[in-house]
Amino acid sequence: MKLGIHRGWPLALLMLIASSLGCGGSAPPVRTAKKSTYVDPRAVEKYAAASRLPRETEGEQIEGLLREAIALDASLWEARFDLGSLYRQRGELRRAVAELELANEQAPEADEPLLALAEVRHALGERERATELLEAYVRRRPDSVTARVALSALLREGKDYERALEHARAALLREPAHMGALLEVGRTYREKGDLDVAELVFQKALAVDEKNPRPHNELGLTALARGDTQVAFERFEAALRVEPSYTPARLCRAVVLLRAGSYQRAAAEYEHVLETSPEDAGGRVGLGIALRGQGKHEQAAAQWQKVLEREPNHPAALFDRALVLYDFLDEKPEARTLFERFVEVAAEGEQRTLAQRYLDADRTAASEGASP
Repeated sequence: MKLGIHRGWPLALLMLIASSLGCGGSAPPVRTAKKSTYVDPRAVEKYAAASRLPRETEGEQIEGLLREAIALDASLWEARFDLGSLYRQRGELRRAVAELELANEQAPEADEPLLALAEVRHALGERERATELLEAYVRRRPDSVTARVALSALLREGKDYERALEHARAALLREPAHMGALLEVGRTYREKGDLDVAELVFQKALAVDEKNPRPHNELGLTALARGDTQVAFERFEAALRVEPSYTPARLCRAVVLLRAGSYQRAAAEYEHVLETSPEDAGGRVGLGIALRGQGKHEQAAAQWQKVLEREPNHPAALFDRALVLYDFLDEKPEARTLFERFVEVAAEGEQRTLAQRYLDADRTAASEGASP
C-alpha cells in the first residue's frame, strides 16, 4: 500500500525499518482489517483527500482531514496509521503511539502499523518493547521477511548477534536476494568485529544490485571500522555517484571530514543535506559540530536548538548544546537543565558519564559558593 503522509518520515531505525514501509502516491486504495468490513465511502474520500495533499502542506490541514475520516468511520485503520505517522513527523511520539496501537489492533495482519509502532517505541528508547512487538508478529507470521529484517536490526542493536543473524538468515531463506536481509547480516558481522566476513556479504549485496547505493555505503562504513578513511571516502563517493540524493552516504562523508578536522568542508556537506531535507536531525546535529569546530559556538548552539524544537529529547542535540552553553557561552543554568534531560534519556556510555560529571561539578561549585 502507498500512503501520502509519511513519505518524508525521519525514522530512528534509518535504513533498517524505513526501507520496509511504502511511501508516496495519491488516492491510495483502502484496505481494511477484514475484507467483509464495510467502510463508509465518505471516510474513504476524506482519507484520499489527505493523501492527495502535497508534501509541503501544513500538518494541521492533513490532520483535520484524517480526523474527519476517523469520525465518519473509526474502522478505517489506514487513516489512524497516517495520523500516527504525522505525529511521528512532528516528534509527538506518545500521540503517535496511541494512533498506531489502534491501527495495529484493527489490522493485525498488516505490516505497516506494527513496524511503525515498533519504530516509535524504539524512538522513545523502548527498544525491548519494540523487540517484543516484532517477535510476537514473527511468531504469528514466520514468513514475513519485512518483520524479520526489522527484528534482526533491533536484536543487533541490543548486541544479541546470534539471534539477529538467525532472523536475517531466515529472511534470506525466503528471499535469497533480499537487500535488507543481506545488509543486516553484514552489519551484524561488522559489529561482531568480523570485518572480512562483513565485507564479503556487502560485496554479495552489491552483486545483487550494483545500482543500489546502500552496499557501497556499508562497505565505506566497514572501511572506517578498519581505520581506512581513504577507502571509506571512495565508497561513499561511489554511493553518491549511483544516487546523488542518497543522504546517508553524504552524512558519512561529512563524518570522515569531521574526523580529519576539515570542518568547513564537513559543514558544506551537512548544508547540502539540509537544503533538500531541512528537518534531517542528523544533518543539523552534524552541522552544529562542524560549526563548533570552527569556533562558531553561538551558531552551533542555534543548530542544536532547532533540533530540540522538533525533538525535545534528542540525545546528541541535548548533549552538544549543553556542552557549548556550559564551556563557551557561559549559560550554565540552561546547560544544567539540558544535561539533566540528557542523563534521563541517554543510554549508558561515555557521554552520559561526562554529563553527570558536569552536573556533579556544578552542584559542588554551587554548594561551595553558598558556604559562608
